[in-house]
Amino acid sequence: MSKVKLVGVGPGHPGLATVQAIEAIKDADVIRHSDGCGVGLLHLAAAHADVAAFQSTDEIVRMARTGQKITVLFPGNPYAFSNGSAVAEKLERASVDFEAIPGLIVELAAPVMAGIPLTIEGQSASIGLGLVKGAETVVLRLASGWWESGISALLADGRASDTPAALILNPGQSGQHRVSAPLGELARKAATYGLRGDALLVLGPGVALAERLDTMSKRPLHGMRVLITRARHQVDPFRRELVDLGASVVEIPTLQVQPMPIDDRVHKAIAHLERTALVIFASANAVEIFFQMLLTSGGDARAFHGSKLCAIGHETAESLEGHGLRPELITSEYTAEGLAKALEGWEMQGMRVLVPRAEVARDALPSLLANRGAEVEILPVYQAMCPPEAGDALLRLFNSEGVDVITFTSSSTVYNFVRAFPEDRLPAVLGDAEIACMGPVTADTARKLGLTVSIIAREYTTHGLVQAIAESAARK
Repeated sequence: MSKVKLVGVGPGHPGLATVQAIEAIKDADVIRHSDGCGVGLLHLAAAHADVAAFQSTDEIVRMARTGQKITVLFPGNPYAFSNGSAVAEKLERASVDFEAIPGLIVELAAPVMAGIPLTIEGQSASIGLGLVKGAETVVLRLASGWWESGISALLADGRASDTPAALILNPGQSGQHRVSAPLGELARKAATYGLRGDALLVLGPGVALAERLDTMSKRPLHGMRVLITRARHQVDPFRRELVDLGASVVEIPTLQVQPMPIDDRVHKAIAHLERTALVIFASANAVEIFFQMLLTSGGDARAFHGSKLCAIGHETAESLEGHGLRPELITSEYTAEGLAKALEGWEMQGMRVLVPRAEVARDALPSLLANRGAEVEILPVYQAMCPPEAGDALLRLFNSEGVDVITFTSSSTVYNFVRAFPEDRLPAVLGDAEIACMGPVTADTARKLGLTVSIIAREYTTHGLVQAIAESAARK
């Protein structure tokens, strides 16, 4: 029987999860996530992991008895403001070995992120979580619709109406928002902004320092909600850079990479590498999957000793370099025509060219190179599929709060995104959301499918896309 790990993932900001929490996610065969903990760390799960919402402790017990490594995720701390202790008791009664891994609770994280010290020497030495009498600093969770009730309860408890206070919305997230005012005026001030949702109410002397100490609100993308549609296994650097600039990130991948089986065609392509003069990799996915095929077939990077390598895009080049190979040509052109132009100085007559790529892709490149005498083999190594849950998740998002920016990193992400919506409703559903694309090919695809593109990265990488979004925000 395996050990079940009850893991607190912190307040929601992915950077605030502990090392132990991250290791537990990476190591798990089965992951179940409770309501409210979000999915910001699920990209760390192993490819084979069974990931789903938490249903019952009985399910956890059954799976633990099969020897699988199980991680159950809770918002904040499993034993604070969540049902982790109830799960632990049932596991103990069932004689299932378990371990609780603590996490940072939002009451402690969000005020600090908003520039509010919870203790100040000589002014505040005690913290009360909830309606606690006598604490010099109080942090109170308030559900949507209960803000005024929480404020009234504190006033009735003897708190002075001029006590410095703040409401923190979307607490613990990179896009959290703070409204500060004396306690007696806070509800009215928040109402003038039209704000709603769950919030933290903080009062105490530290609130007065928030305007000076709140560095998060000064970040260039603070307050912006950005949707990432990229494949989950590729999203981490992209998300981290957006979060570092203050964005609140929503992840709904519209692309899932499914490796093709290693068949006779793959075996022949690998066997013929020694007489293949040029190998063109159009994506990092193609690099990683082809290398896995190569290793599975008993080969390694030495198989490319007689080949020149071409990488389309710097991320593809970095993927090759991660395998110890440096491409002779790196081009930022994601079009077949652009790549053919980059190869103009190369003698192509009689050259054998291998292009590992997605199963469905543009076919212009083979004909362009064949016209110059090259023998071109297109080798599909993966399928670009849409995750089955993406459609429902997108509809829920845009039928509720929506986002400010929608990002697309490939034509496949655009196609799958558009297919999730009724065709005649798409522009209306998206509202005022801006479309940001990683390069002109993706942008052209978006336009052909009826989207208005307002942001195009000059550098065709996720870093370039983040910079383009930041530059657009600065102009507003």
